[in-house]
Amino acid sequence: MCTEGSRASEQQQQQWDSEFLDVKRLVWGTEIKDDLFRRWSQGFIFSSEEPTALVQLEGGPCAVIAPLQAFILKYILTDSTVLQDNRWRRLPRESADGYLVKAMSEILRQAKSDNVSPSPLLPSSDLTKSHKTSVVRENGSPGLEISPVISSDSFSLVFLNEPVCQRRLSDEESTRHLLSQAEQDNFHRNLHLLHLKNQSSLEQVLTQKVEALKGNYGILLFLYSVVLTKGIEKLSSEMSEATELIDPEYGHGNQSLINLMLTGRGVNYVWDNEQDVGGLKLQGIVQPSEIGFLTLLERLRYCEVGSFLKNPKFPIWVVGSETHLTVLFSTNMNLVCPETAGEKGERLFHSFDPEGNNFISALLLEDLMKSLDLFSDSEYVEVIKCRLDPEMLGIILLNDFLEEFFPNDRNDRPETFLLYHYNGLPHSSSHRKKVIYLEGNAILLETNLRSLSDENKILTCLQTKWPSIDVTWNSGTYPSIN
Repeated sequence: MCTEGSRASEQQQQQWDSEFLDVKRLVWGTEIKDDLFRRWSQGFIFSSEEPTALVQLEGGPCAVIAPLQAFILKYILTDSTVLQDNRWRRLPRESADGYLVKAMSEILRQAKSDNVSPSPLLPSSDLTKSHKTSVVRENGSPGLEISPVISSDSFSLVFLNEPVCQRRLSDEESTRHLLSQAEQDNFHRNLHLLHLKNQSSLEQVLTQKVEALKGNYGILLFLYSVVLTKGIEKLSSEMSEATELIDPEYGHGNQSLINLMLTGRGVNYVWDNEQDVGGLKLQGIVQPSEIGFLTLLERLRYCEVGSFLKNPKFPIWVVGSETHLTVLFSTNMNLVCPETAGEKGERLFHSFDPEGNNFISALLLEDLMKSLDLFSDSEYVEVIKCRLDPEMLGIILLNDFLEEFFPNDRNDRPETFLLYHYNGLPHSSSHRKKVIYLEGNAILLETNLRSLSDENKILTCLQTKWPSIDVTWNSGTYPSIN
């Protein structure tokens, strides 16, 4: 005989099954390739040579590792005690774990704060009858609780019900780089969800579970946690035409995943605000971010990175190549002081000068002035045009434009500064195949370089933010961004 309680439980079971399949589909697509699952099956591991640098074992999960590394560095920069005498490069494991917890907590907080819809539940087993969720109360004490809907003001953390260890692979399997379908099923069958009501409970549980996150599946557990904290429906709507977070063919995270980790919003574009493209309203980044983003693809003119990502609140940038993500940072906070009116003028001038010639057509002067909210009456524009182009050559020089409208503009940004570069892949390191922070001395020259070099891709990428930058790396070789 079927009771009301059993019917309700069965309906709840069906809802959870459906929502869990949605989580997997949003992350992986309709099918998870064994090789891709294996490449993403690693934990958060710190380098033996650099105590706060995360190690990436294989290609793929840099879309999670690099943003998390950037937030770890943010918390190091806010701790003045460890910045003295480079103490941050000699920290004990416990301190590194503490920064890892804070970084994960902030990424989850950003995802939650932008979430206005309920977050779905993740079942503790895949298409089975054993589903359990836990709520951690204000005092941190766990309590078993079944609930069909969790409000948008809670965090979702995914862990394993029991240790699920990867079986030892045979030489043949290691060569083919395969994991069985049973391995995936075993992982997804043993997932367990915690619902946390506040930030302090979140950090408390993350601290308790940090060793689990260093285990075989730490990256996937954290990724699922971010997706569920964000909410499937909300994230799906932000991703626009993107259908999954991980490319089902090559295994790299797409731009929606990168933006989700950096800003809490899973939009698919890196420009500022919204752009109308062929009548479509495409969403970009809506406010200055804590961590920045630069990409080689902008120099190759495949995309446009807006000011919100180029000018973050901290001097830390995730750097994208065609295939990988690394991190560039500095301990000099003067690199990110507020943009002056003259700097905005120069930035928008360059948006009308994509070739980097330091001049624009005189026909574009009115549009440039309007973009800067300058008085742009047609007669006044003609007066300015005659003043800036007295020989009627049909061009406006950058220096003349800045001198006309921003003659006394000054900023406190340094012209020389120390940079560090992080690449989590050991085989990409020039330092004995060890993951370390490479140091470089940067200088802003008087003229733009506009480098486009296969040998020095990092400089090509940096010049999308600093057109006149040149960097001498202490290692004597260019850091790899691949």
